[in-house]
Amino acid sequence: MPTTEPPSTLSNLRNLLAGAALALGLVAAPAFGQITTVATTISGTTQALNFAVSVNTEARFLGQGKLYFVLLHNGQFYLLSEARGFVPYTGGEIPEYRTIRQATETIAVSNWNTRAQLGGAIFVGYGTDFWEMLASGRYRQVATLAEYPIPPVAGDPYAAYSGAYVCSSNTGATYNATATFTAAQAVVDTSRMPAIAVPSISVPFDGLGSSGDRIYANRDFPLYLVSLDTTAAARYPLALAYQANDFSASHIFVCARR
Repeated sequence: MPTTEPPSTLSNLRNLLAGAALALGLVAAPAFGQITTVATTISGTTQALNFAVSVNTEARFLGQGKLYFVLLHNGQFYLLSEARGFVPYTGGEIPEYRTIRQATETIAVSNWNTRAQLGGAIFVGYGTDFWEMLASGRYRQVATLAEYPIPPVAGDPYAAYSGAYVCSSNTGATYNATATFTAAQAVVDTSRMPAIAVPSISVPFDGLGSSGDRIYANRDFPLYLVSLDTTAAARYPLALAYQANDFSASHIFVCARR
């Protein structure tokens, strides 16, 4: 029998949706990320996206646990069901993608038109039911829907900054990354940066910084900021900043061209 959410949990979920981050608003819940994502692959275009994510599951859930695929966009919460497609959450029972059948489960969506969901956060997780999954922190953000591919802009002066970078954190650790720039958008592959909870970030141009850097950023949590220094001799033309919520630490990286 499905677990019915207690009123306090439902209230927290409403706050979570308004805050646009699945990890927020859950009283005493562990940090998300307690599952292992084997691979997330994205191909195609915004109008016909092919998306697949594979997740390792625990043996105790085989045959009875439930797998969930969540899309959070503009305060609305959608669940993907293998049988019913995307279902908006309106309260009560939460539909699972399917019952867990094997140790590594793959969720795949083909020819998905994501035009109306750009900026949406995608989470996967599993548990006895949805509420047990939330309480256990057994879920993880695996992608943020971006423009795929970035539309070509004839003569875009910032395309020259696209390419491979080596990024250094404030702890001295280094990570490889790739970035693509246009005048309107920056996309950075962050899959090799453990501190950033998503494999890629896509943010729109937000204005010029005080030193003339181009700032690409969003306006809600989780916060992503990309700074592009276009001066000729810039040692670190790319900088990244990430903060999951009001109470979490911020992570800053400076990046040199490879």
